[in-house]
Amino acid sequence: MLRKLAIVFGVIGAVTTLGGAQAQNTGGGNNFRLCNLSSVNIEVAKALNTGNKDPAGNHIIISEGWYQFAKGECAVLWSGKLQYRYYLLYGQAKEANKEWKGDIPICVSRQPFTITSGLCPPDKYRRMFFQVDTGENDGWTQNLRD
Repeated sequence: MLRKLAIVFGVIGAVTTLGGAQAQNTGGGNNFRLCNLSSVNIEVAKALNTGNKDPAGNHIIISEGWYQFAKGECAVLWSGKLQYRYYLLYGQAKEANKEWKGDIPICVSRQPFTITSGLCPPDKYRRMFFQVDTGENDGWTQNLRD
């Protein structure tokens, strides 16, 4: 089972390309799922730009991680009908020196985290997330491949 420390999540997946990542509309499922179709165990961080701004005018980004995915494992990262068009992801397999990344800098932490801020506190650091465009779909599966 997938765990973010002690939090347990759900199942399943599908395909299309995005520089090492894969995507496809899930059809009937109203969730955002991620599947590890790579040959290694990975950890994933997720983020959303809520569209809101803090009092200083910075975009409020909510980022969370690290979700552990064994090879071949799928799980729901956001449950229910998709509320946003764009979702942000970053994946890494430290032992294999692999990353699934993009060009959007998002704040993360070395330990499991939830960060709700447009700014990155001094005790955190940034990773380059990739954007997933889910279009007008109610559900989505994002696959990460070698």
